[in-house]
Amino acid sequence: MPPYLTPLLVVLVPLVGMSALHLFLPVVAPEMMAAAGVDPTAYGWIAGAAGIGSIWLYMSNHGITPALGPVRTLRVGILIGLAGAALAMTAYLPLMVIGAVLLGFGYSTSTPAGSQILADQTPKANWSMLFSLRQAGVPLGGVVAGGLGGLLIAQFGWRLAFALIGLICLTLALVLLFVPRSYNTTRPLKAFRLSAIFSPSNLQRPFRALGLAPGLIRLALACAGFATVQSAFFSFYVIYLHAGLGYGLALSGTLFAVLQASSVLGRIVLGFVADRLGSPRPVLVALSICSAGSAVLVATLDPGHGTLFLASVSALAGASVATWNGLYLAEAASLAPPESVSEAVAGTTFFVFLTYTVTPPIFGALTDAFGYEAAFLAAAAGAASSGVVLFSGRKRSGNDQSQAQRTTSPE
Repeated sequence: MPPYLTPLLVVLVPLVGMSALHLFLPVVAPEMMAAAGVDPTAYGWIAGAAGIGSIWLYMSNHGITPALGPVRTLRVGILIGLAGAALAMTAYLPLMVIGAVLLGFGYSTSTPAGSQILADQTPKANWSMLFSLRQAGVPLGGVVAGGLGGLLIAQFGWRLAFALIGLICLTLALVLLFVPRSYNTTRPLKAFRLSAIFSPSNLQRPFRALGLAPGLIRLALACAGFATVQSAFFSFYVIYLHAGLGYGLALSGTLFAVLQASSVLGRIVLGFVADRLGSPRPVLVALSICSAGSAVLVATLDPGHGTLFLASVSALAGASVATWNGLYLAEAASLAPPESVSEAVAGTTFFVFLTYTVTPPIFGALTDAFGYEAAFLAAAAGAASSGVVLFSGRKRSGNDQSQAQRTTSPE
């Protein structure tokens, strides 16, 4: 058995369950918002609240993963996420918002903790592939949320469906009870202080983390553009198909599952390609172009398209807008000092989830004002900006190296 298989399964299996729970929110959004007595586009605020929970985690991670250890952090995150899901099921808007914050917080523990486990337990030469495989757990959870979740809603109603998805999440998390103890103590643990989670100084942490290594600032800027288009799709694709174009909720959920499934395959394939190229950066540049094109294509959909065409569009979108995550994590982990991988990943991911937080309300406002088409075109512009940032960074790096060679070479 390959030595990296065990750490991969440790971070992957619980992530599938937690992602299913997290991504069930946009699937159940039409029913949930109707039960709360508000317009479906108001779901943007629930999605934004989940983003707030995530950025709270990334700001305070310095007091969580280094203190609890990555395995315990994953365990605690599952429990917090399940508590958040229970509040979301109340259909009482204030509690739904609080529940979304907790769900986002719990879900996001998987990124710094899982990245630390992979960085400590696997060879660096395989990081692009392994980080992409690990991140494939996110859309794989989306397949469960969209495919199985949509059927559960039709069969049992949205609340019981939510509870059953939570049970799946808890079941998959049981693997964390059998993890070797050494995985949690690879690095010395700090003393846990609850105040570290609520300290106002946490607001400075993500910005300091970007100074851990050259290139992290540019990477964070690029990822914000990727996060814009992914957040638009993950938060509103089902609502767009169902409420905007009039397709049934079961079909809309299935198409969401198709989008997620193609993302699973895309993350694995692109991780392999990035390892062979020696860097994920050129793959990320190509993805920015494809992501922008997918958003433009989705903006042109209308109610008359057949199921096969819609499935093809969904697959293309999933393979482009939601396959960048593992590549950027591998890049961030590669840039950071070995002892600071968790902090560097948390710092850069803070800006990703900050984008996840602001995008849904803005997308909802654009939809109300100008329609879904304009909102998806705006998301396309965000994706295109990522390619510009990454490509200009590559060109500038090449110029800097040439300048250094001229400076050090004898005349």
